[in-house]
Amino acid sequence: MTIEYYPADPIRDIRNKRIFIETYGCTYNIADSEKLEVILRSQGCEITVDIEEAEAIILNTCIVVERTEREMRKRIAELNRREMYITGCLPKVYGACGGMVIDPEAIHSHFRASGQHSSGGVAAIQIAQGCTGQCTYCITKQARGALVSYSQEEIVRQVKGRIQNGATEIQLTAQDVSAWGIDQEGGNLANLLDAICTVPGQYRIRIGMMNPDTIHPMLDRLLHACRNERIFLFFHIPIQSGSDTILKKMGRSYIRDDVISIVSAIRDTFPYARISTDIICGFPGESEEDFDKTLDLIRTIRPEKINITRYSQRPGTPAADMHDMPDRFKKARSRKATFLAREIFSDIYEGFMGTEMDVIVTEVVKKGSVTTRDASYRPVIFMESLPIGSTHRIRVTGHRTHYLIGERVA
Repeated sequence: MTIEYYPADPIRDIRNKRIFIETYGCTYNIADSEKLEVILRSQGCEITVDIEEAEAIILNTCIVVERTEREMRKRIAELNRREMYITGCLPKVYGACGGMVIDPEAIHSHFRASGQHSSGGVAAIQIAQGCTGQCTYCITKQARGALVSYSQEEIVRQVKGRIQNGATEIQLTAQDVSAWGIDQEGGNLANLLDAICTVPGQYRIRIGMMNPDTIHPMLDRLLHACRNERIFLFFHIPIQSGSDTILKKMGRSYIRDDVISIVSAIRDTFPYARISTDIICGFPGESEEDFDKTLDLIRTIRPEKINITRYSQRPGTPAADMHDMPDRFKKARSRKATFLAREIFSDIYEGFMGTEMDVIVTEVVKKGSVTTRDASYRPVIFMESLPIGSTHRIRVTGHRTHYLIGERVA
């Protein structure tokens, strides 16, 4: 494919058209797409959910692993004859293949200038771009760069706007949420949470992914801020490996004992907090002993959600020059980790059977059933039609791999 670079800003030229936006990847990309919708509507465009009736298509791309990048390139080829714009991480690293580039920075600039806000029950609020890390496997750093924290005033303004437009769940997102403010004098995530929580309204806050090395220096302050009942006691802390040897090769700036210390402090303060984590199976040089240490760390911290990824070599990263292991070993380790995760999830959820809890309705699954969340963002499904944002007392009656099942208490 020919790589075409478009240094001009094409957003201003997309006017009075029917637009289909297709989004891949993380919550951060979802937030960019929501901003694009606001911008384009202000320019006379209609956002359609039917790609066939669209006059132009915007692909918001992800390239975090090789398989996803292949899917992106295949999708671009499929839509090559359509009027197409490409944004997200793919063009930031490679340029665009067969479409015009929309730089994410241009999205932010147009959105700020619009003074408008998206609507909907769930609001993804970007608080920073980039990170402070130097992970040897990560291609996202090439796309998003070094940490740039958005101002507290801008973030609070966006939160206010989304709550006024009906949001009941605020999702704070960044490549590393707990890094917010490191590049600003006196700034830290705990202070930001305090400021957001002063915004009036009926809403809850979900904190996005936080790396151990940026949580650790402000852990006590963060836990104090999380005592505010507006904040879900949900902590997404990617460990990636339980082996200090592999963590060093990955360029991760912490050791396994740091992870244990952080999770212990969280659980000492909030016994029912929900811990989520990420691991990479089959990183170059990972021995069976290294992988066993990862499984042991998982048993120790007992997360309720684990994102398990087989290592994927990404071009231009330091790890790409390391000796990769055969896929069969990665798959075998991934299966072991998945089996352990399911054992832990089942054991944790079994402990909730028969208990009562307060929940908030966050989404409609299908007609006659809703997803609710408890104070720790634990998903509870029950078969009833209820309005988004409403709160209820429920009793847990069952569970599946990734969620609880409940019924309303009369």
